[in-house]
Amino acid sequence: MITQEYIDRIYGQLTKMDVQLDADPIEFGPSRLNKKVSEVRGHLSSTEKVFMEVSHNLQKIKRSLLVKQTEYNLEQTQLIANDPHVRSGRSQKEREALASTRLVHIQTKINDLTLSTHDLEDLITVIKAKRADLKDLQGRLRDQLKLCQEQIALGQRWGTKTMTISSFDSPTVSPRETSSSQEISSSQEMSELLKTSSENPVKTLPSTQNTLVNVDDISLEQIAQDTGDVDLDSLFSEWGG
Repeated sequence: MITQEYIDRIYGQLTKMDVQLDADPIEFGPSRLNKKVSEVRGHLSSTEKVFMEVSHNLQKIKRSLLVKQTEYNLEQTQLIANDPHVRSGRSQKEREALASTRLVHIQTKINDLTLSTHDLEDLITVIKAKRADLKDLQGRLRDQLKLCQEQIALGQRWGTKTMTISSFDSPTVSPRETSSSQEISSSQEMSELLKTSSENPVKTLPSTQNTLVNVDDISLEQIAQDTGDVDLDSLFSEWGG
């Protein structure tokens, strides 16, 4: 028998079979469009499997229903012909009604099978509607592919936006945005370096002996004394002056 849980499961599977189309698919590249085509094809295959399952169950229930209806008719005819209590009815309808009271268990089974048949027929109607919707999505994707080819012929490029590898559903920042963010971070780092150098100025000079000399400790008098010790006449004579 077809239960409500089975019907709810089928409806849940059909609800999940959905694909959102991009407003401008060329900006994400051919891989994203190919992925959506693959998803729609997979949903169509799943829909066909569900359709075959429901159709198979409907065929079995209809067969059981036909068997029970035949059994009911035979039992009713036998009771009308042979049962004394049923034959005591004054009219044909009264005798049929008396026979029906003896065949309640078969009638209950027939009612259950009839209800299951209606449920499965409604499910098949919904499955056909879902399949038509997915086929419409396939046609929309073909139209998008043709539009992308026309845009490429006019000079536009595939994939102006970058996509993550794990999922095509959440686009990352574009290369232009990435380069601008790198420039901003580089300028921030440079400003921090300049700020640090202005707060801690270098006050030392390298000497020939790999030692650091403090500029503030060197006075003009020392410079004059060091230059005064040099004999200019002896230098001119050595140079041939």
